[in-house]
Amino acid sequence: MSTGVEVYGRGVVGFFTRLVVDAVDTVAMICDWFAGKFDWSPIRLLVALVIGIAYAASPIDIVPDTIPFAGWIDDILVITAVVRLARIDLERYRRCTGKIRE
Repeated sequence: MSTGVEVYGRGVVGFFTRLVVDAVDTVAMICDWFAGKFDWSPIRLLVALVIGIAYAASPIDIVPDTIPFAGWIDDILVITAVVRLARIDLERYRRCTGKIRE
């Protein structure tokens, strides 16, 4: 399995590029799952999304959003953790659909 450095690049640009690609593939996977295009359920992805959305929608944060920039860091960390948890199901989906990026 590729580390993604060859495909996405290094540093901040590579990180955000991978984050966007993962988000697009996540939406595609959920749409395909609802359409019944594969027979397994992306449980890790769904649990991670529910936790991420609940945290983002919650008025309670680890660092209050009223603190400029610092208040957004915890939100970015939660989004990153959600994507990493979902990546297992994303890789499985990519193998099933032939969307492997190596």
